[in-house]
Amino acid sequence: MSQLAETWFAFDQTHRPARLWRMRNASADGTVHIAHSLDEAREIAQDASLVTHAASDGLALTLPAATADLRLAPKDGVLRLAAMAQTKPHAWLSAACVRIKGFLELNKDWDGVLCLPGFDTTYWVLISANEVVSALGFVTSPLVEALSPVALDTEIDRDALLAPLQDVMSKPEALALRLAESRSQWQNTALNDAGAHSQIWGAALGAELAAARAYWLGQNIALIAPSALTAPYKAALASQYVPFTEADEAQMTLKGFASAYAAYTQST
Repeated sequence: MSQLAETWFAFDQTHRPARLWRMRNASADGTVHIAHSLDEAREIAQDASLVTHAASDGLALTLPAATADLRLAPKDGVLRLAAMAQTKPHAWLSAACVRIKGFLELNKDWDGVLCLPGFDTTYWVLISANEVVSALGFVTSPLVEALSPVALDTEIDRDALLAPLQDVMSKPEALALRLAESRSQWQNTALNDAGAHSQIWGAALGAELAAARAYWLGQNIALIAPSALTAPYKAALASQYVPFTEADEAQMTLKGFASAYAAYTQST
């Protein structure tokens, strides 16, 4: 059994910008580097251990599965945390696993649903008896980014977001219509950038909430979102009078990496 190395690095490539934390024992030492690629992260880490999430062809636990069983394994000089996979509907949870693991390390025996907005995929994850039971994935952020005239992290107008959200929730088949309407109004200057951005967020989230209804209606919800994606999801959940706990996304990520690395060093 080896001791936890004093200095190591944790790399989250899915965040914007990608984050590389210098870690001392089980916590960050306050130094955060911007690393645009795994190769760049390797250069910064040099000979120290580099920990990151699973690759698309990496090891995966099939749901349902316990986060305690998520282990680090060396691959190409990097320690990668296992992913979680689901057959139907198909889902591949990689970076999300780090945050789920961190949340459950800090909230033992918590049951409910985690909402994990991401720049690539948002996951709604059902947790019971310390296991990830099932998950739903949505490409809401990429959809908004592709159609919005402004950056994804632009401040939203809550009122402009809510009307299309309610409309699409009640009539999901109207999603493409509402998106086209918002873009047409913006192109004809009937709607400013912020208004179009907010309406597009609202329509996309309306479709997501409609499809994920079984995951949030009457459930114990925790929201773990990067700061750029927090406001739209908070507005959407609040509009449905859904009580939820907000957890710090960076803290959950760091805790997930740290607990996985501690377990790895103790077993080697």
